[in-house]
Amino acid sequence: MNDDTLRFIRTEGSGLLRDTRRELWLNLTGMRAQTRLGGVYASRRDFLEPELFHSCDGYADRDGEEKTRLRLLSSFLALAFLSGKTASVADRILALEAGEEFPACGERMTLRSAKARILSEPRKNKRDEIDEKSGELLFRLNTLCMRKLESLSESSEALGFKTYGELLDETHGMTTPGLASGAEKFLRDTDYIAGDMLEWFLSRKIDVRMKDASLSDITFLFNSAELGGYFPKPDFESFTETVLGGMSLNPPRSASFDTTKRTGKTADGFSLTLGPPIETALSIFPVGGIHDYESLLGCLGHSLCYAFTDPEDDFEFVYPRDPCLTDIFSGLFGGLIYEPEWLKKYLRIDTGGDLHNFLQLRRLMSARIEAGRAVCIQEIYGGSDSGEMSALLTDIMSRAAKCRYDGRKFLPEFLSPVSSPFRFKSLLSLPGLRIFMKESFDEEWWRTPAAGDYLRGVWSEGGRITGGALLERCGCGEQGTEALVRDFEEAFR
Repeated sequence: MNDDTLRFIRTEGSGLLRDTRRELWLNLTGMRAQTRLGGVYASRRDFLEPELFHSCDGYADRDGEEKTRLRLLSSFLALAFLSGKTASVADRILALEAGEEFPACGERMTLRSAKARILSEPRKNKRDEIDEKSGELLFRLNTLCMRKLESLSESSEALGFKTYGELLDETHGMTTPGLASGAEKFLRDTDYIAGDMLEWFLSRKIDVRMKDASLSDITFLFNSAELGGYFPKPDFESFTETVLGGMSLNPPRSASFDTTKRTGKTADGFSLTLGPPIETALSIFPVGGIHDYESLLGCLGHSLCYAFTDPEDDFEFVYPRDPCLTDIFSGLFGGLIYEPEWLKKYLRIDTGGDLHNFLQLRRLMSARIEAGRAVCIQEIYGGSDSGEMSALLTDIMSRAAKCRYDGRKFLPEFLSPVSSPFRFKSLLSLPGLRIFMKESFDEEWWRTPAAGDYLRGVWSEGGRITGGALLERCGCGEQGTEALVRDFEEAFR
């Protein structure tokens, strides 16, 4: 890569990220249904030329920081190329999710506001009504997502990859077949305990038989049915300061928060870096209960990966990140809601008796759903017949979630611009990372300044560090499913 090309990528890449992320932020927070991603990429057509991506060819033969630099630029250019080629259909997908409505429960909902409603809807007949009435919009959304997936496959081939899956594996440092195999094993190893406990809690807490349970029932069960009274409505900014203060973390740039409820806003919390200049922004759809805290902490962990970055550093180290790294920290911080001592200190919750098992079952079912997604992704990469795709995804995810799961919901989540499709990989690393943090600092590492100093040092490296490199430093290395299964077995004792 010559100096002129590098300067072009840095200058125009900054503008591209600024414009696309502003469009996504406005849409995903429900401030604007229509996006102009197609127009953004049309004004920067050089990113739609394969030659720009191939200017990074050969980075694997380089050493040290130069190799890291070119790897990050290669991943950025590959994803920019794919995003540009699919921008028009992405605009349509985002507009449908945020703006089109259907009638249910005596009101009009978007697909996004429906998900938020289900999190706190105590009546099963109303949850079932929302699922039924959203079917037509969900069908249209799934059709658009299939079109986007086809375009992603064609665009990946234009860059020299056999499949979209091969491109994602390259840019995410993944081996999807191996991850899917591990996910299948995890599902088998946790099948009995998940089914036995889930059946008991469904019957006792919300009077739903397991054979009649849907994903909406599970969603409500694990947010409001039992846990709502333990988790008071938070002041998000104040609570964030409290959590960071425990580790004496004081980011040089404050994050901005959007906690307003809007009908077009996604119910899933997310974090985006906006700029330049670099700025982290967190979006939470407050529905009450444990969902709000898990969303906040997960988003916080993601945003901290950027919070201590030197904004004067080179573009490729300021903005691109290894997705596995951000998933690891999102999981590490989001998982604090399952730590008894953390709950006792910050929320004054005693997790004795059924509450402990209920929280751990919630964590287990979340992990099983992520494992199911890893299996689904392998099927998508394997070129399964598009006409049978929905039924196949329904079967896989229903087995993973131990309930009725509409497979048409999978592709929109997988293709979301703020999704983490390989989160199961980071889950495998978390037991070892938590052990490292406890042994290196304190059983309650989340309240020690020394842990804060260590994490600040990791985050200040920007894009130079990968998830794999972090785990090697911590003595974790590549983790199989055994450690995660053992972690759950110990939690349920």
